[in-house]
Amino acid sequence: MDAHIEEELINEYVNKIQALAVLALYGQNVDSSIKSVISEACYFLFRQRSDATANLLEFKSRLTKMANVAHYCLPEYKKPLEYAASLVAIH
Repeated sequence: MDAHIEEELINEYVNKIQALAVLALYGQNVDSSIKSVISEACYFLFRQRSDATANLLEFKSRLTKMANVAHYCLPEYKKPLEYAASLVAIH
């Protein structure tokens, strides 16, 4: 049986990180905001009744994929996505 993934919750936090990455394009330092969003996301994904590990893996995977497909001429956009993915701890 496949693990249940909290799609809506993951989408919400991916969208928040993506919005911060856009702000980084305009020169804003978003590191502390990213830490805050990742901390909140991990807390809520861990607290769900569904498989916490599967949710965190999916969340990290989506952030990593977004960073990997970011255009090479947008390093200011890619860096926050990579940073966010690196903060998602899976135990």
